[in-house]
Amino acid sequence: MVTACAPVVRVQRPLPGTVDLGPRARMLALVRVDGPGNSPTVVVHTLKGRAHRQGVFQIQAWSPGEAVDTSGRTAYLALDVVEWSYAEEHLPRQTQPRARVRVDLRVARTPEGPWSEPYQTGGSVEGIESDSDRSPAQAEQLLAEACLRAVDDLLRAMAPRPRIEEVELDVDDDLLRPGASFAERGELDEARGAFESVRSRHPDSAAAAYDLGVVVEALGDWEQAERLYLEAVSRKDDRLYRAALNSVRARLHREAAGYAP
Repeated sequence: MVTACAPVVRVQRPLPGTVDLGPRARMLALVRVDGPGNSPTVVVHTLKGRAHRQGVFQIQAWSPGEAVDTSGRTAYLALDVVEWSYAEEHLPRQTQPRARVRVDLRVARTPEGPWSEPYQTGGSVEGIESDSDRSPAQAEQLLAEACLRAVDDLLRAMAPRPRIEEVELDVDDDLLRPGASFAERGELDEARGAFESVRSRHPDSAAAAYDLGVVVEALGDWEQAERLYLEAVSRKDDRLYRAALNSVRARLHREAAGYAP
């Protein structure tokens, strides 16, 4: 039984995004981007740049005839720029410009669909300038800023919501304490090596399989963590082990909400 002062590891167990692409999706393939004027070009350029900065998704264009990724690691997107507007309100001795951008997002598991209902994201930007300062580039600049806000909102909606949990390790066996010390200090690769060594020498140890599973999960390999937790539970039906197994299974095997049936 794990004591109240058991060492813990900080493990990221994120919640689904508002637009749930599933637990594996990290590639966004653009099947279609439609809109007035040059708005599709600006949206795609902004989306690629902001996704690179965010670090969660990669963006690529999809063309007919390309292979379809059915692994769940690619989500296929259709974007419609439904508003791309710039207006000026004329006030005494000054002008108040306003730009608005709205984008409809639809997602699918394949480029042919079926497509989900649209998720709408948007951005609005206002500025104030004197008549003498007015510039022909004002509309372009404000539309680009409104587009940036709309794209940031779109990426936030699709990204998993971060959640960090402190997960207990099982160190009833003193052989596991060196690995636990590494894990508590955040030295996860060293902890993984230490737990793998114990598990190889004591293949029947449920605690070694479980502790290794916690570290592997913290490193982001949910599939291997699931196998290790299952191994631990098969040897010892412990509350701690089963909670970890249920947690990773719920993320790996859920149906992705937001996709069409």
